[in-house]
Amino acid sequence: MNIRSVGVLCLCLTATATKSTQDSRPPVDLAIIRASVLDVRTGSVLPDRAVLIHRGLITALNRDDPSTKPRAARVVDARGRLLTPGFIDVHLHTALLFGDPTGATHLVMEPDSIEAYRRVFARAYMPYGVTVVRDAGSSERDMPMLLKWMERSPTAPDFYAVGAHLISAQPGRSPLPWQVVVADSTAAAAKVRECYGLGIRNIKLYWRLREPEFKGALFEAQKLGMNVTGHIDLQVMTIDRALDLGLRNFEHIYPIAYSLMTPAGFDSVGAEMPRTLGIVPPRFPPTALFMNAPELWNYLGPTNPRVLALIAKFKADDASLTPTLHVFAQRLGLAYFESAPRDSTEDTSVWTAQQRARAVEGYRVMASYVKRMYSAGIRLNIGTDTPDPGKAVLSEMLLLHDAGIPMADVFRIATLDSAEDIGHGEEYGSIEVGKRADLILFDGNPLENAHDLLGRKTVVKDGVLWSGVD
Repeated sequence: MNIRSVGVLCLCLTATATKSTQDSRPPVDLAIIRASVLDVRTGSVLPDRAVLIHRGLITALNRDDPSTKPRAARVVDARGRLLTPGFIDVHLHTALLFGDPTGATHLVMEPDSIEAYRRVFARAYMPYGVTVVRDAGSSERDMPMLLKWMERSPTAPDFYAVGAHLISAQPGRSPLPWQVVVADSTAAAAKVRECYGLGIRNIKLYWRLREPEFKGALFEAQKLGMNVTGHIDLQVMTIDRALDLGLRNFEHIYPIAYSLMTPAGFDSVGAEMPRTLGIVPPRFPPTALFMNAPELWNYLGPTNPRVLALIAKFKADDASLTPTLHVFAQRLGLAYFESAPRDSTEDTSVWTAQQRARAVEGYRVMASYVKRMYSAGIRLNIGTDTPDPGKAVLSEMLLLHDAGIPMADVFRIATLDSAEDIGHGEEYGSIEVGKRADLILFDGNPLENAHDLLGRKTVVKDGVLWSGVD
């Protein structure tokens, strides 16, 4: 054999050995085969799909080939079951998980404690398919925990902090544990810059901000490219005005009623309360919020021109809304579960049948406007703002469906639309190559039977099957 022949043989043996080594090493971490994949952009279901996942990302979405077994460290056979993106909650307060009745958390900011709290956080969300959560205002005392949670983990939802509620000074009133007073517009802008310097990219503006401080915070956040949402309420500022100033993401449907009421309207509602609710203002029960807001919606009615004009403005300004219907529905007996009342402000069991019937009627009017916003093409998001937040995400989705929104579009609201609300639509919210591998595999099919949403499911976070085992 000449030298050239020996060289060729060596090259062949080397190539064969290399190929053998490569073939024995799985190219991806996880493959989900024979899945019915929900395309949330179109609402269509793609049958017989194989989803390949590596290093936490979706690397391929192909039509499944039964003759070829994918090379993966782990293969899950979906057997035709529905596969969807993981859900997103855009409105959590950590005090709802850890706070006492005053909202104070009393948490220990040591590494082992922070990790223990994170396990509580994960168990509140992950079994229900919620893989991303945005905070909506928490105590600055807990900032070490909030920042640590922003480090991604396959065992807990991805977390996005906003810092504390920013509020304007109010003589005689002390801020609540999750609030921070900003003295003027300069202080408001400085607080936003402080949050930005900590790595926070979402900011929540609270209704107790007067316009100078509101503008200072909003304009600074916009200048920094931050994602801004706001709870506008009780006419400290109107929603119309907030839209004019450039706010584009709004929390809660119920404050729209307060924002649009005139002084004469408030007087009329108050004058009718002895008849409609059996109470005489200003002697309201502790549950006044759950009674008064629906009564304002009863006054406005289902076709109010001012509400319809505001909906048109939302559409024209490309604004979005996080309805949080479950907050009210659970206290009216309309939700799919109810968290135990934390105090007398949430205990509606003391209501009369008349009061409950009026509140339910007002809730129906409020929910009908959520449906109108959906029909107008306004982006809606999923937010909870309540204890038991993972369960509440599923309840919120079913309440949106009850309001008349098709279930496929409810899934888009809970995934892609909510991802866009927190400024991460390129990363989450749909099953597409390059996105995070946060997925739910349902045993039943919620698109065919909405209540299958509450049934058994397999949750994948960062390409890892979540087990719930600490």
